[in-house]
Amino acid sequence: MRRLVGSRIVVTGASRGIGRALAEALGDEGAALVLTATTVEHIAPVAESLGAEALALDLRDSESIQSAASAAARLGRVDVLVNNAGLLGVRAPLSDYPMDVWRDVMSVSVDGTLEFTQALLPSVADGGAIINVTSGAAGRPSWGAYGVSRLAINGLTQMLRAELVDRDIRCVAINPGGVRTEMRAAAYPDEDPLTVPDPKERLEPFVAVAAGEDPGWFVEAKDWSS
Repeated sequence: MRRLVGSRIVVTGASRGIGRALAEALGDEGAALVLTATTVEHIAPVAESLGAEALALDLRDSESIQSAASAAARLGRVDVLVNNAGLLGVRAPLSDYPMDVWRDVMSVSVDGTLEFTQALLPSVADGGAIINVTSGAAGRPSWGAYGVSRLAINGLTQMLRAELVDRDIRCVAINPGGVRTEMRAAAYPDEDPLTVPDPKERLEPFVAVAAGEDPGWFVEAKDWSS
């Protein structure tokens, strides 16, 4: 029995990696999907294969954010928003982190993510969910802007969860852990990717939360057992 038949779900950064694997898993469970990437060309093949709507969303650009949120709203209510899009930047100590890279990472991974969430919130159904993809690198030394951005995402999740309690919107940060993606390969260039799990092995908590479970504000995907 498919768990998400009738659900409408927006997934950002769905053209590859965890976002693409998650879109496929949610689609398999019957969800109607709205998938975003920086350009429609990036996301169109994935969306077509899943019968999903494709939207361009550049989280650096307020106009793009507002346009994508308006387009998603016109397609109907949103039951679940998955904020997956983000940038790695470079791994370096904060003491000499390049500020141009810092601004780029934070503009996408924090500022743009919050602005898109704000813009879409009026369309999110009461009793729905906002799922934010986080990382074990949150606050980890030498992870620079990425580590700080994941700390910020954790904080955003906790605050939104408390602020949206009257609408019964479940806000959950999920750490998929180390999985086989291009971002992981860039962060660990000497690692054998075959020693890292496929993203598909860490998706069950995302599907479960989308289907109505509420495990609290934070989940480690590798420890999920329900």
